[in-house]
Amino acid sequence: MPKWFVYATISMLIWAAWSLLSTLVSRDIPGAMIQIVSTAGLVPVAVALLFSRNLRKFNHLRKGLVLASSTGLMAGMGNVLLYDALGHNGPASLVFPIISLAPLVPVIAAPFLFKERIRGIQVLGIAVALIAIVLLNATPSWQHEGGFAIGSTWMMYTLASLVLFGLTFLTQKGATYFISEELSTVAFTCSFVILALFLSCTGTTLNWNIPGRAGWLSVLIGILMGAGVLTMFGAYRNGKASIVTPYSQLYPVITVLAAVPLFHESIDLLRGTGIVAALAAGAVLSMDKTAAGT
Repeated sequence: MPKWFVYATISMLIWAAWSLLSTLVSRDIPGAMIQIVSTAGLVPVAVALLFSRNLRKFNHLRKGLVLASSTGLMAGMGNVLLYDALGHNGPASLVFPIISLAPLVPVIAAPFLFKERIRGIQVLGIAVALIAIVLLNATPSWQHEGGFAIGSTWMMYTLASLVLFGLTFLTQKGATYFISEELSTVAFTCSFVILALFLSCTGTTLNWNIPGRAGWLSVLIGILMGAGVLTMFGAYRNGKASIVTPYSQLYPVITVLAAVPLFHESIDLLRGTGIVAALAAGAVLSMDKTAAGT
């Protein structure tokens, strides 16, 4: 069994668990607080990796650290927006399929950043993504918002999070060219710590009276993030980005299926079609020529 498949499968399952716990905790505390507390769960994973023999394996330390740190910073800010989207009554069965469209960002950015052409399969993916967005936004944005999804607070947060997560695809794979997945995860965690300190110092309205359940679940979210980031870096190191990305991004399928019984969310025909289109677009947008290498 290929190493990338093992790493990517573990990562996919971890992100599915992370998405469900994030939905649960976001109902109790704001996104910034979840990010701060969850960092406490991420740090022990990074500390343990400091003793790894692979930590010193690199071919260009500065580039690798910059890319891995950038990944952590953008992912952390994306997390805050995602938690706030869920906290503003964003349905998990919609939020995470929309997030799965994140590969749309590197596909659109590649021609400008790397002078790459958008191929036919990716044009199809963009078209399917646009159809998905139309279908998902054609559903009235739940009675509490009183409008269409595109104008709702949770949708705005979700789309902003999508852009940030999409940018991490451009940096996460790049980091593995220069440093090990262990060192990448440590650098990623350092960015989380810096962001947590920033949020703590600037968040004057933060309520530190955290409910017990929300507190320990947030720490567990951090532990899951640490494990998920490590396995994703490992999957990217051992496999092609064009395969690893779409496979690992299948986790929203689990989220959608679990959200219905766990959070009592409903999926009508229009919504279901939009979800399927979003997940399909996320997979198609991640495809690349198999001969392109890693």
